[in-house]
Amino acid sequence: MDQNRPPYWLGDGDKVPDPPGAAVDLILDAVQGSGFGPCMPIWVRLPAARIKVALAAGDIDLAPLGEMSFYPAEIAIPRDKAGNIDLNRALHNQVLVLVRKSDKLPASTNPMQYFKGKTLGIPMGNSYAPRLRESGLTLDDGARDLDRNIEKLRLGRVDGVVVAAVAPKHLKQTLAKYKGEIVQLPQPLLNIRLWLAFNDSFYHAHPQQAEALWTWLDTNRSRLGYVMQRYKKD
Repeated sequence: MDQNRPPYWLGDGDKVPDPPGAAVDLILDAVQGSGFGPCMPIWVRLPAARIKVALAAGDIDLAPLGEMSFYPAEIAIPRDKAGNIDLNRALHNQVLVLVRKSDKLPASTNPMQYFKGKTLGIPMGNSYAPRLRESGLTLDDGARDLDRNIEKLRLGRVDGVVVAAVAPKHLKQTLAKYKGEIVQLPQPLLNIRLWLAFNDSFYHAHPQQAEALWTWLDTNRSRLGYVMQRYKKD
């Protein structure tokens, strides 16, 4: 992604910064840990909306891909022995909602029901935004990161903020600076999965390494939380 969205992607534009971000580090760890050998990946920064198109066209070989209702034949994701999508060899995550403590929402609030007819702030380019819209939710995706969305929440411009809880303790650290003004609803809004998907032609040229990469992700499913430690703010 060519937008600054710490800690996952850092910097703006087509130049890859050093360090590049936790999501890029995770992809590098997966590539190096799964038998692609001494070959180092070449990073390409694209607008979020172009990544899937570039992957299907073969302009790039590997990219993160969120859950979709339909997967183009030009994109390969892990399959089980029966040919079904392998749900184990994916990155699993929960999508949560942050609200103002002053709104006094009960802990039993079901966010999917409560926020229908209200507006949720979500960072631009999120892969699960279409699923939320299909569920009948109204999204404001004009802000590019969590801090800007929380500021909208504090100002009353949105009714809640969508956030992915990759590592719960990191979310707690983020909320700590608001001194109890912003809180998390206990019930998740959505359970999501993310795959590292290959261009189908590249997959068929390197099936052993591609399968090993997907298995590596299954074995190291907590790895993203680990690499995020490198990007902890002071």
